[in-house]
Amino acid sequence: MKRYIFLIIIAQLLSVHSLYSQEKVDYRIDNWRYWKEKAEQGVIPFNPDTPPKPPIYVGEKNRMMDSPDIVLLTGKGITQSENSVFVNPDDNQSVLNANNSTIGSTRLGTNALFSFDGGVTWIGDENGVPESISDPAAAISNNGTSYVGYITEEGFNQGVSISYDNGATWTPSSVATDIGKLDKNHLWVDNTATSPFLGNTYSAWTNFNGINDGQIEFSKSTDNGISWTPPISISNNVQALFSNHGVNIQTGPNGEVYVVWAIYDDTSPETTKETAIGFSRSTDGGVSFEPATRILNNIQGIRWVPGAFPPVHSKFMRTNSFPVMTVDLSGGPNNGTIYLVWANNGSPAINGKKPAAKAGNDISIYMISSQDNGNTWSIPSRVNQDPLGNVQYFPWITCDPVTGNLSVIFYDDRNVGGTDLETWVANSTDGGQTWDEFRVSDVSFTPAPIQGLAGGYMGDYLGISARGGRVYPVWTDNRSGNALSYTSPYTLGSGNCPVDVTITDDVLSGETDFQEASGSITATNTLFSGAEASYNASELTFLPGFHAQIGSVLSATSVGCIPSLKGSNQALVKKHEPRLSSRYEEDTNAIELSVFPNPSKGLFTISLKEEIISDFRVEIYSMSRGLMYANTLNKDELDNFQVDISRFPDGIYILKLVDSKSQKVFTGKVIKN
Repeated sequence: MKRYIFLIIIAQLLSVHSLYSQEKVDYRIDNWRYWKEKAEQGVIPFNPDTPPKPPIYVGEKNRMMDSPDIVLLTGKGITQSENSVFVNPDDNQSVLNANNSTIGSTRLGTNALFSFDGGVTWIGDENGVPESISDPAAAISNNGTSYVGYITEEGFNQGVSISYDNGATWTPSSVATDIGKLDKNHLWVDNTATSPFLGNTYSAWTNFNGINDGQIEFSKSTDNGISWTPPISISNNVQALFSNHGVNIQTGPNGEVYVVWAIYDDTSPETTKETAIGFSRSTDGGVSFEPATRILNNIQGIRWVPGAFPPVHSKFMRTNSFPVMTVDLSGGPNNGTIYLVWANNGSPAINGKKPAAKAGNDISIYMISSQDNGNTWSIPSRVNQDPLGNVQYFPWITCDPVTGNLSVIFYDDRNVGGTDLETWVANSTDGGQTWDEFRVSDVSFTPAPIQGLAGGYMGDYLGISARGGRVYPVWTDNRSGNALSYTSPYTLGSGNCPVDVTITDDVLSGETDFQEASGSITATNTLFSGAEASYNASELTFLPGFHAQIGSVLSATSVGCIPSLKGSNQALVKKHEPRLSSRYEEDTNAIELSVFPNPSKGLFTISLKEEIISDFRVEIYSMSRGLMYANTLNKDELDNFQVDISRFPDGIYILKLVDSKSQKVFTGKVIKN
């Protein structure tokens, strides 16, 4: 039966190839809107209207440090793909995810979905942000401004929508327009306190059929995305024989701007694959760039769309080997190191030599790194540690800016093979020298092109973001029958997991402090204004003497770390955080809280009643958007404490405190204006 289905798929692809050959199709363009429009013109067929194979639930086998999968948004006929995720620099329980959204064959644009409770619940709808259509890139700045970059609904131009109120409202801004098609963009914001260009926002993309055909263009904003500089072409010096595509932007500790992309030298439009990696750097905040270089030649990419032969994998969905970058901004031993990953077929080149012989049909995730701002790069190393002969692709990498830990998400078929996939994550706490891997998805699934679209499309990338030990992998699978976005947040420690920790050292302005324990953390220190601390333990106790000054950032999570898994095949499941209701449920027996000032500009004080013993949970609800904030505090002999909701939209908020020992509930309201 499987052989019969395989032969049918091959016959369909041969038919598609014949049709593609009859009409002009620009195979360089990797955009779902472009391919759907070609299908609407009758140049290519739509994706087949075939329901995906049912998923297989694989449960807790080989799961490590993982929580159950959470679907971000559901609805009749809704699909989601191409996930970009970003953790709020002020609160690692607050996250923004953007993805492509459709209902049937109707394009809705890019979603903007927020979670304020560590990824447990998500707020948003399928209609997306204004004027967007595809290729979302999410970011949040230190001042709380949220961004989603995209290809615009009108034309193939570049835009960004900006929100100052956690997605309640969005303001669109034009980044660039051109007669060509501006495709596969990326967006980044410089959040590093030591950067002279703190707050700068950067955007880049490929221009197809325009003024700079086949080149990477770049623009920047210094006013929170409101206005943008005229685009400049930064890739010409690599002299790609066919095109440059799949751009990614990151920034360094001193405001360095790094841009990386895939180079295509094969001039045959139907068989072109990634052949090299291009790189350029700016040291003046994106005003100008040094001549671009080829930092790695002779890679063997896996780019494929139906009609381009032969595929180097068995998944029958469109794929690519776009490079993805991250930079260590933690201030730790690897501070400033650049890490870059991509999917490679066989072994990549070493020092410009030809690639080694292919290991069967092995497609793996490879990484190179640079400790000198991109001047020199390490020999490629393999991230996934399974035996050769399997398929891994669509990697995305993040470096936790507090801990310096690396996390990479990717599709993987090591357990399933054939046409099936699972979603995996690899983590490193030693700068990529060694990796711990685990399956992050609850199911195995069979990828299938999204119905109503075209070109074998089911998305072109996955997403992952981390801060303060909290990691958010986000991916698309079709377990429900529709392609939807899922996440499975987890906590990643440093690899050194003590039982109990006592914190007495103050954290000064501009410093970051990450502490974890499997048991308890007891803190009596001071966080000065401008400091950031992230504390994670099964039990958190803030004794008299602990003080977080206004302007400091404290993330406290009661999860607890897990000892390093290196060299161990033991399946470990982390202690799960209790799930929170996303809506406020009134308790008629609740005791009233004292809140002042009220109304407030955002910073107010909660006066605790004497009935509260210690160890209480704080929850803040919006009247319209549900749960906005939650945290557990352990403060003995505390009469009052401050809460800052200055970045929340104006409105009425409900405060709820629950005493964990007595289970008494305290409520109040505050008006923010």
